Amino acid sequence: MSYAQTLILNQHYQPHEIVNYRDAITRMFSGKLEVIAQYDEILAHLDRQTLREFPELKKALRQVVGSDVESFSLKVPAVAVLLRSIRSVKTGVKFSKINVCLRDRFACQYCGKVFKMSQLNYDHVVPRAQGGKTVWENIVMACYPCNGEKANRTPAQANMPLLRVPVKPRTLPMKGPMINADEAPEEWVPFLAIA
Repeated sequence: MSYAQTLILNQHYQPHEIVNYRDAITRMFSGKLEVIAQYDEILAHLDRQTLREFPELKKALRQVVGSDVESFSLKVPAVAVLLRSIRSVKTGVKFSKINVCLRDRFACQYCGKVFKMSQLNYDHVVPRAQGGKTVWENIVMACYPCNGEKANRTPAQANMPLLRVPVKPRTLPMKGPMINADEAPEEWVPFLAIA
C-alpha cells in the first residue's frame, strides 16, 4: 500500500491529527468521521451476494453511506473530517516538549526565530549545574546555536535576555500536526493550504 496514514480534519477542515488508516476506518464505521478523499488502493469489494449473507454489514454500510447499496468498494481513506466539534484549547496542561513548544510558539526564546520542533531543545534558564530544575518556570525552548552559546550560564551571565519569562500555562491552543506539503500525499495537499 502506498500510504497507510489518514489525515483527520477538524470541523473547520483544518488538520487535526494523522492516524493509521485502520483507525480511520474504525472511526468511520462508528460514526465519528466522514471520509472525504481516498487513495486508489481498494481494501475490499463487497458484492450483492456478500451483503445479502451479512445483513449486519449491510446495516453498517447504510449508516456510513446514507442509503442501501448493492455493492461497495472500500478504499483506503486519505482524508476524513470529524463529525463532532473538538475543544480548541488544552486544559490541565502536562509538561512535555510539544507543550513547551506550543507555549513558546515554536520560537527560540533568545533569538526569536521560529523553528520546527526538531530544531529546538529545552534550555534551563537557571542551569542544572547551578541548581535549576526541569519545571515550566525554568524551561524555555531554544535553537541549538543559542543553547550552545548560552551554555551552563543564566541569561544574565551569558548576556542573552529572554524574550518572555517562562510560566506554567493554564491552557494551550490545540495545534494540529505539522505537515510538510512537499512530502505529503497529493490527496492531503488541498487541505494543508487551509491550515
